[in-house]
Amino acid sequence: MFRPVQSIPMFKIEEVEISRAILGCDCFISWLYQGGTSLFKLADGNLDVSRAFDVVRTCVDYGVTGIDIPPLLVAVFKKLQGITDEKIVGFGAIQEWFCKNFTLDGVPLENYSEEIKATVSSKLPQRYMKGFVRSKGPEMDFIRSFFVPKRPAKPLTNAQIDSVKIEPRFFEKRLELYRHLNLKLVQFGGVTADWLASMGRMDLLAYLSQLIKKGGFKPLLICHWASIVLPLAEKELEVAGYIIPINKSWSLLSLSEALNVIKNVKKPLIAMKPLARGALANDLNGAFTFLFKKAKVEAVMVGVSSQTEARQTFSAIAKVLQE
Repeated sequence: MFRPVQSIPMFKIEEVEISRAILGCDCFISWLYQGGTSLFKLADGNLDVSRAFDVVRTCVDYGVTGIDIPPLLVAVFKKLQGITDEKIVGFGAIQEWFCKNFTLDGVPLENYSEEIKATVSSKLPQRYMKGFVRSKGPEMDFIRSFFVPKRPAKPLTNAQIDSVKIEPRFFEKRLELYRHLNLKLVQFGGVTADWLASMGRMDLLAYLSQLIKKGGFKPLLICHWASIVLPLAEKELEVAGYIIPINKSWSLLSLSEALNVIKNVKKPLIAMKPLARGALANDLNGAFTFLFKKAKVEAVMVGVSSQTEARQTFSAIAKVLQE
């Protein structure tokens, strides 16, 4: 058994207590949806559990008690539980990288991604679209991927939007996995939440939230388009908290709008992409000071790809929270 060398202040999602620094999983498994090579990818295409475990253990050693647990990290999570006295809180993940289990006429919604972008773009004020196209900021490739179609496409009709359905079996199976791990928190949404909210189908997100609650979990909504989705979610969804991308450089649809919106959010809010996809890696103190002191988020979810990064990142967070 081992104990941490430092502590990080805690917060609560309802009655579940977690460190204000949460380990994100993207550094371990991004190759699954982005392709390419990774230090954590074995030759046979599986996760290098040993390498990932070493990094996760260092994070826990530096005060982290909350960990994002997609299915590929389950073995790491179980191994960790066996060697620490700390109460580690796993965040189950049922959001999809590709929207396969919401369908339109039996076809996965991901097949209509360009039509959905066209639908959303038609509803946004033109100043956003002009800004997305013209901006040269390092974050813009990521942001443009949400809104700018890669090919000419027509917006979906109202009849098509009304016919979108959820295929629940995928989500039910994933929840069963997390039930066996005795997890309390489950993330859902992602790009799916952005798409459905912008198309007026909050009812499908509400269905999924209720499915999570009926399984005995507390649902956490992930969304990227904070200034669009959060106001709707606060009115129409029963969730325990939110996870959004926000950092001192950008948020969606703009940083100023996101900051204004989160002032009125009543539930705990967790910041993902806190280092702006690596652009703020050399300004850890500034990045985390902004999020905790100005944006006033409850916690940050941040990925690290090495034990050295883990020590540096979570030491910086602990220092900011002690100031």
